[in-house]
Amino acid sequence: MEAITTFWHDLPPTVRNNITRVLLAILVFVLFWLLRRLLAGLVVMPLRGLAKRTNSGWDDVLLTIITVPARLIIIALGLIIGAEILNVDASTSVFVIHLARMFIIIAVLMATYQIVDALAPSSPRLFGLTGLTVNERLLPFARTAVKLVLIAVAIVIIIQEWGYDVSGLVAGLGLGGLAFSLAAKDTVENLFGFTTIVGDQPFMVGEFIKAADVEGTVEHVGVRSTRLRQPDQSYVTIPNSKLASAPILNWSRLSKRWYNTTLRITYTASRQDIIEVMSRIRAMLAAHEKVQDDSIVVHFINFGDFGFEILVRCYVNLSDWGEFTAEREQINLEIMQIFEELDLKIAFPARPL
Repeated sequence: MEAITTFWHDLPPTVRNNITRVLLAILVFVLFWLLRRLLAGLVVMPLRGLAKRTNSGWDDVLLTIITVPARLIIIALGLIIGAEILNVDASTSVFVIHLARMFIIIAVLMATYQIVDALAPSSPRLFGLTGLTVNERLLPFARTAVKLVLIAVAIVIIIQEWGYDVSGLVAGLGLGGLAFSLAAKDTVENLFGFTTIVGDQPFMVGEFIKAADVEGTVEHVGVRSTRLRQPDQSYVTIPNSKLASAPILNWSRLSKRWYNTTLRITYTASRQDIIEVMSRIRAMLAAHEKVQDDSIVVHFINFGDFGFEILVRCYVNLSDWGEFTAEREQINLEIMQIFEELDLKIAFPARPL
């Protein structure tokens, strides 16, 4: 021990001062590193006390957001204080400042990164906080996209912080992104088609639709394609890009269906016959419980090539196809009964002998 003391006193004062500053700076940084959790706890302790006194979950979320970034900022402060104690030269000071700023940038990134999860854990929460409506199935994609943008921006800022020019890097990434987008054109189009389908919701699984020259029941909506089961039980897979750009007829979302037909009566019928048949058809339709009364249209519209033409239209308050077909059948049979009772004939095209 005496040898070490003698050696220390034999050193020049300048060397002893430099060694003392280095050891003190290392000690300060190590203390900051070891005590970063404790110091961060002191910073967030008031918030933690407030969180215990309230029933709101937001204060707990805020604690989660700021705890880790606070530790990184404390490390940055330790670097700056250690450099001041060392009284380092200008170049070393610039390096330490850049390093400290990098820790602060990472701290801000991590806080923002966690804010994205806190603001958008679910679609109702996002709507309550921002007023934005995002489909629940699209929310993970939206969160991932925002996080990737945050990471990219942070990387660019850090590179610039160290004095490097990022214009060449951005240009290279742009060319690489262009080549990638060309190579993955179909995949990207299908992905955007999926976001359109999920966002606009023109149909849901289990609904019967007609689109892109096919029709059937939707059985699966995937990221790349949508699968339909056609009435003949064939299984059709349609790329989302084509489905998103095609007109879609959704039969399952009908609240009512349209009965529409034109009756043709032979020219042997009299004027009074036409008036009587129209009156009885109107009364028959009005008597049907499922027929919408204010939608009934029965009019003599034309002198056709083969007979008098009577237009019959109405809405039937049935959305199910099978039930509507049964109701349509009953209406047709009752129209036939009216024709039989009035001894009227349905006209048909004459055939050459």
